[in-house]
Formats: sequence, structure tokens, C-alpha cells
Amino acid sequence: MQRRITGFGLDDKGERFARLDCGHRQHVRHRPPFVERPWAESEAGRASMLGETLDCLRCDRLEMPDGVTPYRETPVFDQATVPAGLLKDHETKPGTWGRLEVLAGRMRCVFADPVGRAADLGAGENSPIPPEASHHVELHDGARFRVVFLRVAADGG
Repeated sequence: MQRRITGFGLDDKGERFARLDCGHRQHVRHRPPFVERPWAESEAGRASMLGETLDCLRCDRLEMPDGVTPYRETPVFDQATVPAGLLKDHETKPGTWGRLEVLAGRMRCVFADPVGRAADLGAGENSPIPPEASHHVELHDGARFRVVFLRVAADGG
């Protein structure tokens, strides 16, 4: 998934990384001929890339970033109470992760492209939902679930 660059930092080995609006960090090395990122070498070059996008493979793999904090959760839903909007494609807002928690039964969380996969879940299992990732749920076998919403750290991770 394409994610906006919100800032830059150095890891514990002194390697430069970009902070992404999803909360993940991604190294931004300039190592020609394999990686061409001359902008990563200077403060002005990095500043010119703020707001530009990088492909976040961790979002594609549905990996929740470190440092997200829960701030709200839905009521528990079942086949009779699930809002119609959750059964059709929808997204979380920028900077907001979801965690779909299955309390009973079975269900499926289907992600549209670019994630393009489905997570089949049973009682006690959960699935991360990346910010702005189009998805919908399908309930099976007496499913009961809730969604916990989590915020990305203010500094972008």
C-alpha cells in the first residue's frame, strides 16, 4: 500500500528511515545501482519528500506497527446486529488501525486491492485492519465480533 512520508529518523545502527503515516518505518538508503534515492542523503532532499509516498510492504502483510494505542471499540455485533455498512467495502480513516476481534463463531474479513486477500477467523482470533484499506466482513456460523480502533503515535511511529 502506498503510504505518505511524515518524517525521518535514525535507527539504533545509524541507518536513515522514513516515518510513514500508517505508523511503520521504512529504511531509505541510497545504494546505487540497486537503490536510487539520492534525496535521502541530505536534509533538503529528505524535506522535499515529506508528503510523498512509499510502498509499505508491512501494511500489505497486515502487520500492525509498534506503538499504536486503542482509543475506541464498537459494541459486540452478531448476524442480527451487524451494521449494513460493515458488510460492504469501507475504510478506516487515515492514521487509524482496526483490530477485528472474533468472540464466537467464524467470519471472514475481505480486503480489496492493493492488499487483495481474505482473513478467515474463528473465535479467539483477530485481524489487523490497516488505515484506509478497503475491506468488508462476512459472518458465518454464529459469529460475534467487535472492532477495536487504534491510533498511530503522534510522531508517525
